[in-house]
Order: sequence, then C-alpha cells, then structure tokens
Amino acid sequence: MKTYILSLLIFISIPVFSTYRGTVYQTNQNDSVPIEGVIVTDGKNVTKTDKNGEFSLPGFEKTRFITITTPSGYTTNNFYIPIKSGNESYIFYLEKSDKTKNRAHSFIQITDTEVHNGLGIWTTYLRDYIKNEQPAFLIHTGDICYEYGMKIHAKAINSQTMGIPVYYGIGNHDLVKGPYAERLYESLYGPTWYSFNIGNTHYVMTPMANGDYKPSYTREDVYHWLKNDLSMMEEGQSLVIFNHDILTLSDDFIFGINDKEFINLRDYNIKAQIYGHMHYNYVRNQGGVYTICTSTIDKGGIDHSTSAFRILDVAVNDSVSSRLRYAYISPQAAITSPLEGQYSPTLSNGEIPISINTYNSISETKNVEYILTDIESNTRIIRGYIKQPKTDWNWYDEITIPIRYSNKKIRIEAIVTFNNEQRITTSNMFHYRKNFKPSIKLGENWNTLLQNAQHTGDTTAKTNTPLQLAWVNNVNANIYMTSPLVADGKVFIASTDDNIMNKSSITAFDIQSGKLLWKYKTLNSIKNTIAYHNNIVVAQDAECNLYAINANSGELLWQHKIGLTGFPYLSEGLTINNNIVYAGTGKGLAAYNIDDGQIIWKNKGWDQYEGATTTPTIANNILVCGAQWGGLFANNSITGDFLWKLSDNGISDRGSSPVYQDGKLYLISRKSLFIIEPTNGTILKTTEFPFDVDVTSTPLITANEIIFGSATRGLIALDKQSLKIKWNIQTNTSLVFTTPYSMPPSATVETSPILSQNTVYLGASDGYLYAVNLNTGIIEQKINLGAPIFNSPAISGNTLVIADYSGNVYTFVSKN
Repeated sequence: MKTYILSLLIFISIPVFSTYRGTVYQTNQNDSVPIEGVIVTDGKNVTKTDKNGEFSLPGFEKTRFITITTPSGYTTNNFYIPIKSGNESYIFYLEKSDKTKNRAHSFIQITDTEVHNGLGIWTTYLRDYIKNEQPAFLIHTGDICYEYGMKIHAKAINSQTMGIPVYYGIGNHDLVKGPYAERLYESLYGPTWYSFNIGNTHYVMTPMANGDYKPSYTREDVYHWLKNDLSMMEEGQSLVIFNHDILTLSDDFIFGINDKEFINLRDYNIKAQIYGHMHYNYVRNQGGVYTICTSTIDKGGIDHSTSAFRILDVAVNDSVSSRLRYAYISPQAAITSPLEGQYSPTLSNGEIPISINTYNSISETKNVEYILTDIESNTRIIRGYIKQPKTDWNWYDEITIPIRYSNKKIRIEAIVTFNNEQRITTSNMFHYRKNFKPSIKLGENWNTLLQNAQHTGDTTAKTNTPLQLAWVNNVNANIYMTSPLVADGKVFIASTDDNIMNKSSITAFDIQSGKLLWKYKTLNSIKNTIAYHNNIVVAQDAECNLYAINANSGELLWQHKIGLTGFPYLSEGLTINNNIVYAGTGKGLAAYNIDDGQIIWKNKGWDQYEGATTTPTIANNILVCGAQWGGLFANNSITGDFLWKLSDNGISDRGSSPVYQDGKLYLISRKSLFIIEPTNGTILKTTEFPFDVDVTSTPLITANEIIFGSATRGLIALDKQSLKIKWNIQTNTSLVFTTPYSMPPSATVETSPILSQNTVYLGASDGYLYAVNLNTGIIEQKINLGAPIFNSPAISGNTLVIADYSGNVYTFVSKN
C-alpha cells in the first residue's frame, strides 16, 4: 500500500476560494471511474458526490482541508487534501478493498504513547501482530506527544510501515506552541476531525477539546460538522466515536453546545465511544453503549494498568467486543500443573489438572497439545488437545492417567501452536501417584491485604520451603491486584475484565479440594483488595459498586453505589477493621457497617484523584488513604474527621499502601522510603534510592529488615536501622509492564512480600513465585507460573495461596 505523508514544510494557507470543487475516482488497473455517493466535507459543510463523482463545498473561515469519508469496501492513500492557494480542484482516488467491506471486522487501538526518546521495540510487535492477524485498520487516539513525538511517530507508524490504514487523533499533549496549537499535528496527520466507513459501521474521530496550548477550533466547530456528518449516515448503520478523552459522561450520550443545539448520539445507533488520556484500562456498559478506555501500549499505566493495545471486534450484528494484547512477549509457555519435579495433585474425580500458561504478543494462540510419556519405559500414556482457553493466558484440561502408571515418573510435553503456525514446546517431569492429595492444615484467617487492616502480614503460619502444589483452578478471567483471602475453609478471590466479556466476579473455592463453591458476577472489574469478616466478603468494583456477599452461599447481602464527585472509576482497594468497611476514595470515601451497609460517616476533607491503587490502612483510630498524584490523607476512623495531608518530597506519586507497625507508618513513594508519625503526619525519617519504587508493594517490616518491591530492581531489603540496602533479588524483566511509565528492561515487583518461618514469599511481574531466605537474600525456591503476578500471597497454617494474571489460583503446602 502506498502512503500519503505530508511534508513538515507544508504551509496551510488561508482559503481564497469561496467554493471547493473536486472529483472522487475509483482507480482500476487501466483507468479511473467516478464514484457516486462519497461523503466529502470542508470541515463544517458535508455533501455527497454526484453521479459524475463530483462535489462542491462552500467552505468556511476555518477550512484547511477537503476530506472524504472513505466508503465501506474502499481504501485510499489520501482521505484529506490541504487547502492551497491556486488549487481549483481536489481529486481523490479510491481502491477497492475487501478488508473494509466486511460487516464483521476488527481493528486496533493504541493511545498515549507519549514518545520522548525514540520508539521502542513495541512497534515491531505491533507490526508483526497486524501482519499475522490482519485487522482492518489501526487508530491512535492521541497524546503522540509534543513536537518530537509527533514527528517521529508520523515516520514510524503509518499505513506503509503497518500495512493497513492508520488513523490518528489529537491529544492534549499534541496541542503545541505555534500559530495555532494544532498546526503541527495537521501538517503531519491532517484534519483533527473526520470520519470513515467500514462494513456497516460509521467511524468518527473528534478532537480533544483543549490541551497544553489553545486550539483554534471550538466545541461549536466540532458540533456543526458532526451534526452534518451524522446526517449522511445510511439507515441501519452503527456508530463508533473516537476521541482522546471521553466525549460525554452522560448515559444519554448527548453532545451539544446549548440546551437547544445538541446531538443525541443514541439516535445514530452508537455502539461505543473509544478513548485514552487516562492511561488505564476501563470499560463501562452504559445502557448498551460501551465507553472504552485503553492504557498505553509501551509502558505501565497511571493506575498501574497493564501495558497493552486493544483489539476491537465488530460482529455481523455490529456489536462491539474487545481484547487486550500485551506488546513485549516473545512466544512463551509454562506448565503450571503438574509442576516440575513435584507430585501432581489429584482432583476429587480422580483426574489430574493440566494447566498451561502461554502467550505470544504477535499472534493469538490457536491450540495447545499435550503428550504424557512414562519415562522409565518411554511409553506414550496419553495425547490430547486443549482447544478452548480459560483466559487470554491459560489453557486448562483434566485428564485420567491409567492406574498402572501410579508411582511412576512422567514427562509432560506441551506443544503450543499460534495462529501464524509458529510452534513452541515446553516440558517437565512430574511424579504421579493415584489419589495424591497434599495435607492442608489451616491456621488463622487471612482477612484482607496482608492479613489485617494494619497490613503487617502478621502470621503464626508454619509454611516453609519447598512448596508442593496442592491444587490449581481458574476463575475464567484475569486476576489483577486482588490478593486472595483464606478464611473458614475457603479461598476468596475477585477478577477483572477489561474486555467486554462480562467475566468479572467474586469467587469462592474450597480450600481443601480447590472445588468451585460459588461465583458472584459483578457489574465491573474488581481491581484491588477485597476483605472478609464474620462470614461476609466485601469488594468494590471499578464502576463504584460496593458489594457485601454471604461467604457461604455467594448471595448478595447488600450493595451500594459509591458516589464520586469526579470520574466514576475506582482502582483502589478497601479494608475492614472490626465491623466497619472502609471503601471508596475522595469525597466518595465512607465507613459502612458491614452487617447492613449503613453509612457511618463520609469523608469531607479531601477530593478524588485518578488512578490510585492503594488500600486504606488503620493506625489505631486513624485511617490512612493514598491517591496517585494527590498524596497521603488521614481521617479519624471513628468520626471521619479529616486530620492531615502529605504531598511533598515525592510522596504524591505513589501506588503503595503504608504498613502500620511499631507505632509508625512505613511507606514507599516515587524513589524513597518514608517513616511517618501517624497522629500528625510528621515525616520521621526518609531515604532516597537511585531507582523507582512507585509500585503497589507494601513494605514488610521484620525485626531487622524493611523489605519491598521496586519498579525496576526487583525485591529490596533494607537494614532497618541504617536504611542501607542489605540484599536485592533482581527478578527477570517483566512480562507485562504496570508501574507508571515503566518499560523494558524493568524488573518489577508490584506485590507485597510476606514472611513465614524465616522465608520471604512474593510473586513478581516476571511470572515467578519466589521464596527467599530472610537473612541472606538467597532464593530457596523459584516456581515459574508463566503469567505476571500482581497480587500478594495469603498464608494460613502450612498453606500459601497466590493467584496469577492468567486467572489461576494456586494453593501450595509445605512438603515437610
């Protein structure tokens, strides 16, 4: 495909013609044929070509382009032409394209790449995915970023380099200094508002309302064009709108300039509004219309959302669904059950679970084959295919091994085939014993993040290494920063769904067998801490719904809508202390009676900030909450009275929750550790590091150490007295990047470490579960789970429970 890239030197002059005329042609092998009915605009007025393919437009004072709406079934190298003095005719050429004709099709959204120091290898992964999966087009929804970013992006990410039509939108950081703020953008990418048709869908790009510098366009300009553009839609067409920011928060989907001049987008069969700007992954179903926000493809999000691009699928009935893809993963696979060198656990039906985590950034997984072989006789035992995945990472099956192979060593081989026909193979050796079921002996309940509202991780557990897998089960959805709970013989976990699949839930498993006990479907993703008290599980979802669930039956006891004063999005966790639930954030933060959901108090002292990943901490009668880009806030936990705020010296940019221990708060933020007096917010001590610690890891405080994760350097242990680094576990490069602006080769630990029997346990973004000797920092055990781990483990008795991003929940027991 040819590419139409404007020179940086093009000068878009003031229009001199009162009328703009032109023709639209279809190019054939030997000639060009005029096309009737093509939509053309001067930026305000909209018309269609006549039977001769001709059009005429009056223009208006801000006309800088003549732009066509590329029809379904066609593609073009120049959907816009800049206005130039002396140009009396504007000629467009279209080519037939089967890709843009199909009513069922897919496309890719990327956003907020914010290029400052050159483009990374993510561009290669993106290009190769496009080559393998053949979507209809690629769209970038803004914040390409400043002069440098916009110039380099135009050269690297375009229709020629990607092999499909590439469209752009303007973001707030793309409005830069100049005669008018969008001038540079226009010289590189063309008009800031336009439309095109694919299949039965009318796609519309609208511009960011404002930004770093003031644009020349106004809301009125966009409104008048949009009204005219939508009037040209065919009966029965559906509508998808792009913008850098969300166009409207209203469920009515009204866009207008006053009470009399407005557009109800529902009148045009709107299916979705797709945007970026927030640097997080968030999908809302607003009365059948999806508002879809995507994080960044190249780096971690502001709320620690996964680095990703989004594939959106449009079905034959015009319904929209989506899938996130993670950009930096070379083909990889890990057998997570049976584990290398271990006995395979046996299910209640006598079968053993086969669980394989696999991923390839550039191609979807097609199928997973497994082969089991008796090592001693080299005899094949069983061969099978897992044809359907549990999630985007996990493939799971349950198989029966003949009894004659009991007490044998068996090799399992997994062969993964991707859509591009690439194959990878992995294998391990395990022991098979009929009806092998490790002994799970529970101790005290693990009720919330790090066991209690102080987040100390205090435990009398007797878990030690080596760990033996007792069972694994999958919740059929991704598990993000929700740490598992272990209480009264059950494991509780919650899942996230940023892919319009209605898969988010709160789930309970039997701790002894791993059997699913119940699943409660939630209205949106649960992204962070849940809690348990008196046979009740509480959780808040991203759409601000607060749930209380009967822990035995899975039935809803009560539900509240958390009223935020700003954008309706929660990535924070909640906690419980005594009989009180602390949930929400900002003016939506409140204390609830867990038995009936009655509000005890609401916060009036501080406002909402976007993208926080903290969980409230209780320090005696003080509730401490955090907000990314906001700071650390303290309220009286009994009355709700606002007490103090800390936001200086880097303490505002943070995702972690403090731990309250020894009468002090310990907190990591940006590049520092802070020790704080909780009664008044006085910083008692601080130390700065030459690396980033903006992670969600809450420090583990031992007698002699302070241990926490980092964004780039794995796990860090400080000497408690000197605050000097005592040891450092450098984990592998992250599979998926989450900490704000982190990218390869970051080795990230988002999770909070816990301690049992002189061993520190943690999961990392490289997909490994680590067991580390507290005194020496030597790794005692390292288990490859093959998918990132963003939540912290729970420990009770001889049992450790952890979950990975693939949706797997694992229960391990001490072998000894």
